[in-house]
Amino acid sequence: MQNENNNKTDLIFHGAVNATGGVYNKVDVQGYGKINGDVECESLHCAGHVSITGDLIGSSARVEGNASIKGKVKMDTLSVYGQLDVADDLNFTSLKVGGNVKVQGNMAGEDVKVLGSLKTAGDCEAEVFRANGAFSIGGLLNAGRIEVLLHGGCEAKEMGGEHIEVRRTGNSTLGKLLKHFLNNTLSVETIEGDEIYLENTKAKVVRGNKIEIGPDCEIDLVEYSTECKQDPSSQIKTKTQR
Repeated sequence: MQNENNNKTDLIFHGAVNATGGVYNKVDVQGYGKINGDVECESLHCAGHVSITGDLIGSSARVEGNASIKGKVKMDTLSVYGQLDVADDLNFTSLKVGGNVKVQGNMAGEDVKVLGSLKTAGDCEAEVFRANGAFSIGGLLNAGRIEVLLHGGCEAKEMGGEHIEVRRTGNSTLGKLLKHFLNNTLSVETIEGDEIYLENTKAKVVRGNKIEIGPDCEIDLVEYSTECKQDPSSQIKTKTQR
């Protein structure tokens, strides 16, 4: 179903519909939709299932169902409470992950908030990266500020930023019980930043200015410039001041 609005067409799916890519005002998917080609729109709302064979470009998108994009995605504001699969790069201003997001390429934007699960095969760059869920970064996680509250396993090949803070879930009775069933650990090869605080982290190298290794960490090498503090429960094989 198509409606005219501000000289742009609305594309609305009820039931199973195939459509052609193009420039739209609003794309609203309530059923099952397949769009052949690139899509440019002011807004996209998916409460059903949509498959786009090309790129997706727009101002805002909200995915509550299942969206599969075979090309690149460039969106100012993106909120995902269902499942989003991107076969190429994902670019954004603001990204909120309340469901599951999988990206085969690189990610770049300003603000990332992970409450569900985020996985990218490439790099992830942002001004601020906050995670209260699980993530897997195949390359470099780079942000001015990184804040991680561990809920399930998190991993990245490398992490870099001015301020990096990784904390485990609270010391409540439930948190202690979940620790035996969930892998609430950050696994990373290299962490580099100015100010670094870590808990429940396994890393080969941690390098920075001010470093504090909190509880339950396993670090092969720590290189620091100003100071390094260590919790007695953590293990550091080698510690050196640069």
